Amino acid sequence: MRIIFSGLLVFSCALGAQEVTQNTQPPAAERQGCCADPSCAEKELYPAWGSLTPQVCKERIRAGIEIARKRLEKLRAIRPEEATYDNVFGAFENMADEMDEAEGQMHVLSSVMDSGELRAVQEELIPELSRFSTSVTSDAGLWKVIKAAAAAPWVKDLSPEKQRYVQQVVDTFHDRGADLPDDKKARYAEIVSELSSLAHEFGKNVLDATNAWQWVVDDPSQLAGMSEDWMSRAASAAQQKGFGSAKDPRWLITLQEPSVYQVIFHCNVEATRKRCWEALSSIGKGAPYDNAAIVIRVMKLRQELANLLGFKNYPDLVLAHRMVGSGDKAMSFVDDMMRKVKAPYDAEARELLEFIAKDKGQPVQTKINPWDTAYYLRKLQKEKFSFDMELLRPYQEAEHVIRGMMSIYTHLYDITITERATHVAGQNPGERPANSVEVWHPEVRLFEVRDNKTGAHLGSFYLDIFPRSTKRGGAWVQPIHYGTPAHDGKPHSPHLALLAGNLSAPGKDAPALFSHRDVETIFHEFGHMMHVMLGDTELRSHCGTSVAWDFVELPSQMNENWTWEPEGIATYAVHYKTGQPIPEDYVRKMQDVRFFFPAHDNMGQLCIAKLDLELHENCEKYCLLGDLDSITTKILAPWRTPMTVQPPSIMRNLTHCISGGYSAAYYSYKWAEVLAADVYTKFQKNGILNPSIGAAYRREILSKGDSKPAAELYRNFMGRDPNPDALLQKQGLMK
Repeated sequence: MRIIFSGLLVFSCALGAQEVTQNTQPPAAERQGCCADPSCAEKELYPAWGSLTPQVCKERIRAGIEIARKRLEKLRAIRPEEATYDNVFGAFENMADEMDEAEGQMHVLSSVMDSGELRAVQEELIPELSRFSTSVTSDAGLWKVIKAAAAAPWVKDLSPEKQRYVQQVVDTFHDRGADLPDDKKARYAEIVSELSSLAHEFGKNVLDATNAWQWVVDDPSQLAGMSEDWMSRAASAAQQKGFGSAKDPRWLITLQEPSVYQVIFHCNVEATRKRCWEALSSIGKGAPYDNAAIVIRVMKLRQELANLLGFKNYPDLVLAHRMVGSGDKAMSFVDDMMRKVKAPYDAEARELLEFIAKDKGQPVQTKINPWDTAYYLRKLQKEKFSFDMELLRPYQEAEHVIRGMMSIYTHLYDITITERATHVAGQNPGERPANSVEVWHPEVRLFEVRDNKTGAHLGSFYLDIFPRSTKRGGAWVQPIHYGTPAHDGKPHSPHLALLAGNLSAPGKDAPALFSHRDVETIFHEFGHMMHVMLGDTELRSHCGTSVAWDFVELPSQMNENWTWEPEGIATYAVHYKTGQPIPEDYVRKMQDVRFFFPAHDNMGQLCIAKLDLELHENCEKYCLLGDLDSITTKILAPWRTPMTVQPPSIMRNLTHCISGGYSAAYYSYKWAEVLAADVYTKFQKNGILNPSIGAAYRREILSKGDSKPAAELYRNFMGRDPNPDALLQKQGLMK
């Protein structure tokens, strides 16, 4: 039974948490040596995506639930004198493999190839998955077996990792209501089921609202200031949808990244920026996609759930087993950082307002138009440093970035990454490349990761990084399958994962040229991917990103550093036409602007963390007010620059906190950024491409997953506890 010990039981469509799924039937432990032919092993590892129709997904999930129920019955019947680690805790860990595998693969497809049929199946299955997941930890017979086994004298003779797992299972059962009376168990199940449905509805509204808006611009003067590259891509996108032609172009703006964001950052026409900002603000606001009532209901249900389980509030429930430990400590962390950056934030705000007034030829105002903030920050940065980050695009062609990025981490971690040929599901067999692997879309690529010392196949990952209407927004890594752990002298079997995103796409006749934000994003996600690929733990439940949620962003946040360092930049930054390396002057200016307005960057993320914690920690205080937008303004007004128009609450479309895994935990980003800034000092001191430091980081952090407490892993690598001021010192906000 796969568990995320820092959150709730993991059934991704049921609880919207981090997906950790198995890949094939039967369970991996039963598949060893099933076939000597390498092609057999590949079939075991790589799903046949084209065969996973919505109906097949539904049938497989229901069959998986039935298999898990039968195993549950067998587990429940074990007498105390018969109990061993393998027949209790080992069996529990693997009990729902087939169900997890089928549901996880369906979740991959729903996130990258959404369809009405798939949604209908998900909506049908959510109550069933939710009922099963809650029935496990509310099963009195199973709980009796687990409690008795956990108290058995043989537990103290287990390996430290297995002892950790035993205690985590016990804690999870207790925190999920196993000791509740029957009436409260029934209410617990009702709450979890309703939360599952609400999370699904919330995510669907966000995606549908995003796809519902588009603007076909027929007057190029409305797009003054946009780059030639952006105009070319927007015209190509318009033609693909039947608008305009090569001789009579139109330009398509959508809410898919990065289309609309580039307009808000770069368009000189205020009316255009305003219209795009209003469109972005409409996601999750207004019929038929309004999410406000869902957010309020989710907060109330989560508070009830926490109280039912004996916790003061939902953050205390969620954070009890994370690094931070409690809701109050998370709030203290956020409040402390906000206080530290408030004075420099206010100074930056005054400077920005003065610059806007000068540019517009107006008196200095006390409020700012929300559609002006990003545009004028970029413009002020360009004026102060005589440098526009858009100049980097020609040197950041997607393929160069991907290959350069991989070269950094293959060197640091002593691995090899090789691309495999692929074919699209349904492609004529005669047209498929030799030894190709099936994927779900022509843009999807597949890479294999091998250890240089042993030659072992550590894992493989899909790369799907360009936007399309069937893909959810943002960027993410999803573990699809964690390989069977090492045993009998054999290494662990390969892991499988997905790295997905919505980065700048190629044009009709031009390659994809990344913004620096795109480059940071793919490096960030690749940090997660290395955490998955290099996982090597005794138990699958501890592997890779299955760590405390406020530790999971450490590898990803740290990876962003290499995109700012000359040695890192040199691996990927060459002009896509001439092949010339990026000018040294550009690199120097990049470093100059890196921490431009750092207090603004911090405060923006801290405000989201503050809102998330306040709504979850003080639900009864705020949710009685009813109006989500007013609640948000009340909470954040002391920390934000006053605006001429109050924006709708970001909670209306913040999937991270409603349908994702960051509920009451958005602080984790800033928490992990502090850790990452501190950890990176060890690379800086010893050389950012130093393979001995990379080997130690792989050994002590990346490979260990959740096999030890996060704080212990941190100390093992750094030799000390974290420096809480590391990030602000790095940004020049503290000495």
